[in-house]
Formats: sequence, C-alpha cells, structure tokens
Amino acid sequence: MGDYYGHGGGQQRHGGGGGGSKPALDADKIFVGGLSWQTTEESLRYHFEQYGTVVSVEVMRDRVTGDPRGFAFVVFQDVETVDLVMADARHEINHKVVDVKRAQARGVAPPSIHNSNKRGGEGGDDDGDDM
Repeated sequence: MGDYYGHGGGQQRHGGGGGGSKPALDADKIFVGGLSWQTTEESLRYHFEQYGTVVSVEVMRDRVTGDPRGFAFVVFQDVETVDLVMADARHEINHKVVDVKRAQARGVAPPSIHNSNKRGGEGGDDDGDDM
C-alpha cells in the first residue's frame, strides 16, 4: 500500500488484475491548477501529450455561467506518464506557470488547510488593554 498521497505501493493499471477496475485513487490522473482563463482542453492536451497518451482533459467550469474555474483534470493512458509529468518541476501553459499535482479521489485527499471548524477572532489582542 502507498502512502497517504498515493505514492508508491504497486498501483494498478487499466485492464490489469482487479476485474478491469480503474487504478486505485485515480493514479492515472493529474490536477492542473492556476490556469489562465484562455486555457482550453486543446491547449492542455497539446502540452501534456509530449509526456504520453492523453485519454481525456476536462477544464472545470462554473455550473451557472459556464466560465472556466481555473483548474482542470487530465487523464493519461499509462500511470507511468504521471510520473514523467511530475518529474518536471515547472509547467507553463498559455504563458502562465501552472500547479500540477497527482489527482486524489474525492474523500481521500488530505483535509484542506483552509477549511476549519475554528471560529474567527483567534489571534486577537491579548494584552488586556482595550485601546
């Protein structure tokens, strides 16, 4: 079994073993964030096809307006292609450096540092004077 982030641990390929199920934890998928509003599925496919066969590209859009939300998911034919993509520290698409990460299945990703059950007002002035 791999670590919390899905690294290591004999990940399954499409068509192998497990009754034709998808690789564990979307091992063949990447998240691409910080996209330019002009970035299209075609420009993402063009960039990532240099690493291997791209199965699908989905730029996420606002349900109401249809405007791009600034991130996308790219699925590759081979899990090894994700390793090649991740080996490059810098990816520039449409003249903008983007954030590329291994995709995590919903409910499996680590909790966000931005979601908290804490109430506001922490870290206020504790020195006792009310000035």
